[in-house]
Amino acid sequence: MKKILFLAAVFTVITATAFSVDKVSLGEIASAEGKVNIYKENEVRGETFRKNNHKLFKGDRIKTSGKSKAFINFRDQSKVVVLEKSMLTIDDFKKYSPAEGKVVFKITKTNEAQGVQIGLQTTVIGVKGTTFLVEVEPNADGIGTAPAKVYLKEGELEFTSVEGEFKRYVEQVQEEYNNFVNETMSDYEKYLREQNEEFVEYVKEFSIKGGTAVSIDGNEVRNIEFGDDVNSAFRELDLFSSRINVQGQTQKKEAVRPPAPPRPQPKPDRQNNKAGQ
Repeated sequence: MKKILFLAAVFTVITATAFSVDKVSLGEIASAEGKVNIYKENEVRGETFRKNNHKLFKGDRIKTSGKSKAFINFRDQSKVVVLEKSMLTIDDFKKYSPAEGKVVFKITKTNEAQGVQIGLQTTVIGVKGTTFLVEVEPNADGIGTAPAKVYLKEGELEFTSVEGEFKRYVEQVQEEYNNFVNETMSDYEKYLREQNEEFVEYVKEFSIKGGTAVSIDGNEVRNIEFGDDVNSAFRELDLFSSRINVQGQTQKKEAVRPPAPPRPQPKPDRQNNKAGQ
């Protein structure tokens, strides 16, 4: 009987702890534009965002409609902008999954061994402080994997395949050799060489550095270019970060009390002074 009571008590403590962890706010929607809905874990019906600083919890999904945006400030001061017709799932603290559309991340750099993880269908992206955009194409029929594009503004990202290996197409860049060969070979030889300028490598993991962008379609990975829409999305993030920093400084200043004014000194008694003289 004592053993049963002990196990029941342990189960109660574990359940209460798990419940309390799930109820810890992982961040907040600082502000939004247009129509933004928040869905709780495993819930089909969501609630419409109506008030700034809406608390977010494990399992929440943020979905934006057309001409809408959500600006998120996470507990570690990382910033995220969910652009129009997009959805982001908060799997856990420092683990997020863009499901569709465009989401811009500015992840705060820390000294922790494990950084933030971004989950896509065929890859997990490891992040340790950087700025990047993830674009997931809509997959209306639900068949196969949704192609994704990742644009890295600065820092470094590490990609790990969920299953199997990546088939990564890499361009060879050998300028001096290419210039020499182009001057000496025939048109047909140039054509053959252009067909072989790209080679394939099979890897379980790879990384990219700032200024690089890749497309991921299934397990095929190719380098791509930045577009004007991507640069515009990064500007949205910069404006949001600046606004949050200004608000934080204002609140900090308001919290500091001004020094108390000096107390008035008593005036000297002239009659006593005359008597003393």
